[in-house]
Amino acid sequence: MTSEDLARRFMHVNLNCDTLARTEELYSGALGMAARMRTDPTVPTDGTILGLDSETYCETAFLYDSRGPRDSCSLEAIEYRTPPLVRDDSADPVRPGIRSTLMTVADLDAAVDALGKGGYSVGNPVEGLISITKSVLVVDRDGVVIELTQRPVQNATSDSALFAGIRIAAINAHATAEFLTAIGFEETEAPTRRQISGVQLAPGGSADSEECIVARFALPEDAHQFTVVVVQHPHTKPHPVPWGGNRQGLYRCALRVENVAKSVSMLPSSVERQGDRVWCPLPGTKIDGLYIAFLRSPDGVVFEFVERPLELFAS
Repeated sequence: MTSEDLARRFMHVNLNCDTLARTEELYSGALGMAARMRTDPTVPTDGTILGLDSETYCETAFLYDSRGPRDSCSLEAIEYRTPPLVRDDSADPVRPGIRSTLMTVADLDAAVDALGKGGYSVGNPVEGLISITKSVLVVDRDGVVIELTQRPVQNATSDSALFAGIRIAAINAHATAEFLTAIGFEETEAPTRRQISGVQLAPGGSADSEECIVARFALPEDAHQFTVVVVQHPHTKPHPVPWGGNRQGLYRCALRVENVAKSVSMLPSSVERQGDRVWCPLPGTKIDGLYIAFLRSPDGVVFEFVERPLELFAS
């Protein structure tokens, strides 16, 4: 098996939101991302491919930073109408799942000031868990923690935020590491014990620290520009995220593969599949649809293999 048969790069990370307008107010209005593609909410799609019982009606906006679709991961913001959004009433930052995103900005102080004035919950500067540098945590309207950090001056080519990573709260960091490397990720930092404080997980958290296990990963075509950090916290309960695509917050990640059928056939039996390869239509967009297959990590995080040949990303 070679890495070319498996996941190669991030295409998007899914955020199921209460209202798309409010989500775009933050990510587009305040952070400068732009909707490059939208789906038609009047056209039903088959919800069973995402563990739902019937047709779905939802509006989706694919929000990209200034690098655009060929060179960056998008935030796939979805407003579910039918069935309705399953709300997440928990604010526990160590419950299993994708708990935060990393956005790098040209002017950290200005971004923090603007978001604070906009009524968002903003923390004090901390060492970021994804960035490993000075960061400020902000909570969006759906409970997602955004880690904001300053880009180096030589990389400050745009005033907009750049989407640069995610943090997964893991039940068992070693099991999650095995899953990620099995589907194509490269381990850039092996699971290591570190002291992590509550303020590094969410604004308003405790200054007390706990011994956690932390590991870092990347996909071959993303290299240094998109990082996945896995954190196993001693207070994380052993209850994986349930299967069902309309759960509020960050739910799943889409990864590029050359051929979905071949990629899935190369996976070890330890990787949990959710159904077979399916055709997923994208009504209202320039793309008719895509072949996809869903996998679940030991924490219940959904990873979606998406068939998009590399030639489509050539400039």
